[in-house]
Amino acid sequence: MSADFLKGRGAQKNVHNRFFENSHEVLDDFLNFCEVEGEEADKNKTKYLEVFPKTFVNKVESPDVGMGFSANPYQGCEHGCVYCYAR
Repeated sequence: MSADFLKGRGAQKNVHNRFFENSHEVLDDFLNFCEVEGEEADKNKTKYLEVFPKTFVNKVESPDVGMGFSANPYQGCEHGCVYCYAR
């Protein structure tokens, strides 16, 4: 067993194959940055959560917007801008 293997933690690798829709990889320049700054590479990892909402159509109740409904497929991001509809 390798030192990185944690007994009892289930699958510890998610190997990419041609049937997966999404894949991810860690870039070398990011790892170099983490090493220089003394940060752990996995500490601030982006999380992708697959959600199944009841609807992504929103009723617009503001009188200054000229539509009755809007479609918003986004839920959250890494930036958190105050003006953004994805917050």
